[in-house]
Amino acid sequence: MLGSSNTTHSAPVPSILIANDQEWTARSLESILAVEGYEVIRAYTGRQAHDRALEALPDLIILDVQLPDISGPDVCRQLRENPKVGWGTPIILTTAGSNGRSRQTECLQAGAWDFAAQPFDGPLLLLKIRTFLQAKTTLDAAQRAALVDSATGLYNRRGLALKLEEIASAARRRREPVTCMVVSAGSSELAEAVEAGEEVSRIVARAIRAGVRGSDLVARLSPLDFAIVAPTLNRDIALHLVDRFQNALTTGRPVGAPTVQLRVGIAVIDETDGFDPEELLRRAGAALDWATAERPSTLPD
Repeated sequence: MLGSSNTTHSAPVPSILIANDQEWTARSLESILAVEGYEVIRAYTGRQAHDRALEALPDLIILDVQLPDISGPDVCRQLRENPKVGWGTPIILTTAGSNGRSRQTECLQAGAWDFAAQPFDGPLLLLKIRTFLQAKTTLDAAQRAALVDSATGLYNRRGLALKLEEIASAARRRREPVTCMVVSAGSSELAEAVEAGEEVSRIVARAIRAGVRGSDLVARLSPLDFAIVAPTLNRDIALHLVDRFQNALTTGRPVGAPTVQLRVGIAVIDETDGFDPEELLRRAGAALDWATAERPSTLPD
C-alpha cells in the first residue's frame, strides 16, 4: 500500500429526466425526488425529452403520456431503439388522464418499466425508483465486465469493436489520422507454457498500459496479442512507443520469467472520410505477419 488519504469518494448522484409540460406536476415529481437527492433534468416536449435523454444519458426517465408534440409512449419506443439508451435505462410513463388497462398495456408495450397515475404515491414511487436504479447499476456493471478481459483489465474483442466506432466517429469529425498497432508477445517457448504465457500477457499488458496515452484504446485480442488504437498518432511516434514497450518489458522482467520480444504491425489512416475501423485493425494484423522482433512492419494509409 503506497499511502492513504482522508478524502472520501462518494458515488455519483443518479440523474433523472422528467418530461412533462405541466409545471405543477413536474414540480410535484421534483419534490418527491428531492427527498433522495436525485439530480433532475427537465424537458417539456417529447422532442426535448428524446434529445436530452441522448445528450445527458440519465439513469432513469419519467415521461408523461400526453406530451404536446410526441406522445410519451412514442418517445419511449424511439429511445428503446437507440443503443445509447436501449432497454437498460428504466423508463416510467405517467398520466393524469385515463389509467385503465388499455393505457397501461400501451405504455408497457412501448417499453416502459412501469406506469404511474396521478396523483403520485410518493413513498411507493421512490421505492420503485430505488429498485430500478439498483437494477440499472447491476446491469451496467455486467455490461462493462462483458467488454473487459478479466486477466488483464484491458478491453476484449467485443469491447474493442464498440470503442473503435467511437474513435472512428471522432476521427471523421476532426479529420485526424488514426494509428493501429497489433503487438504480439507470442513465441514457441511461451506457446508450450500456458501458465507462463498468462503471466507474460499480464506483464505485457502493464507495459503497454504504462506507455500509451489516456485517449488510446488498448485491447487483448488473444492470449499474447494486443491491439492499440491511437488517434492523432503518426508512424514515427508509434515506433517510439514500441521501443518504450520493449524497454519496459526488459527492465521490469521478474527473475525467472521468459524473455519477451515483441513483434508489432502498424497501420495508419490519414484520410478519415472513409475510415473503416475494422479494416484498420485487419491491416495492422497483416503488417504483423511480416514483422520480426527487430523490425516492426508498417502499412500506410
